[in-house]
Amino acid sequence: MALRCSSIAGIEFGGLNPFVFYIIFLLFAAFLGLYQFYIPIKIWSSFFRRIIWALPLLYVVLELVRSHFPYGGFPWLIMGSLSVYIPVLRESLMFFNVYFHSLFILFTSLFIFQKRFKPLILMWAFFALVGLMAMKEKAKKIEEAKTIKVALVQTAIPQEDKLNREAFNKHTEDILNLVGKATSLGVDLVVLPESAFPFFYSEDSEGNIRLSSLSLKVPILVGLIDIRKGMNPYNSAYLLKDGISVDYYDKVKLFPIGEYVPKPFGFLKRLFPAIGGIDYVPGDRIKPVEYKDMKIATPICFEVAYYHLVKKLSTQANLIVVLTNDGWFKDSDCTHQHYLWARVRALENGKYVLWVNNSGDTGVINPYGKILQRMPYMKRGIISHEVKLLQ
Repeated sequence: MALRCSSIAGIEFGGLNPFVFYIIFLLFAAFLGLYQFYIPIKIWSSFFRRIIWALPLLYVVLELVRSHFPYGGFPWLIMGSLSVYIPVLRESLMFFNVYFHSLFILFTSLFIFQKRFKPLILMWAFFALVGLMAMKEKAKKIEEAKTIKVALVQTAIPQEDKLNREAFNKHTEDILNLVGKATSLGVDLVVLPESAFPFFYSEDSEGNIRLSSLSLKVPILVGLIDIRKGMNPYNSAYLLKDGISVDYYDKVKLFPIGEYVPKPFGFLKRLFPAIGGIDYVPGDRIKPVEYKDMKIATPICFEVAYYHLVKKLSTQANLIVVLTNDGWFKDSDCTHQHYLWARVRALENGKYVLWVNNSGDTGVINPYGKILQRMPYMKRGIISHEVKLLQ
């Protein structure tokens, strides 16, 4: 599963030699395996062997550690994310977050293994009660909140075209026409995915001028690359209105190897053509983009997997919009695992989440983690839906 996802990005689109790729992948998998499984088991067997419940605690501690270290962390495949499939209990994510739900799942397995059904029932009853409390609180906020109508544009540009500026440019006219159509739907906000166009934000191009002119009608939130402060590239979300940027957010958590090459792996630039350029620069502020009543948290791509980052952004916001491009993984399990985080964050933060993807599946998720509308994979089009601005 993970091997196929990574090989699509690394070999097919990254141009990495297959032999070199598989060596790097195996080393990375071994590192994470030792990190997440060997270390907690080793600590438990050395110091806590007679305390069986210490093992789930150690496992979750290591989940937390690897979510932050090294290189900004790898908060992928956190066990607690599976709780989105459990009705009612998943609502308790609003109070307990995904790491507490990892403990919940692990202790559920432990109690079943030990045939200790009384504590199992009590634990499930407690989480269900908290879930019901969360549902009641969300329902009250939804009833009182302001409604806006949004249009989400799925650009559906093949990844091989996005990696070739000339090929990417050929899609610009069609995408701008789609944005024009979205602005005519009577919506309050139009949203496009990460790196939606081949031009830079500050570039004086015909496409950029036309995009800015479309914002005279409706605010447009769009993912664009820009070059600032010399030759430093930023992966950003721009909120355009009346022909100018009224606010922007620079991606803070850059993806190792994909957006920058950490030390001591600089040699990979010679082996991996897709990362051979200048490293992206991380943003230095964590705040939502704002326009009138809209305060929008805009985690970009894999930033949605970072609990503390999304929590800080969303606490100040009344809507969460994730801009991403999962074309790197085609229609593989990585794409669907990524989309799962949108449901987790909607449940944790009690807010609507708009998932706006280049390739799919663009969609609207309500505060209960339910997918209200979803665009099929690699279909170019628009989703229009009403959402609530929830504090």
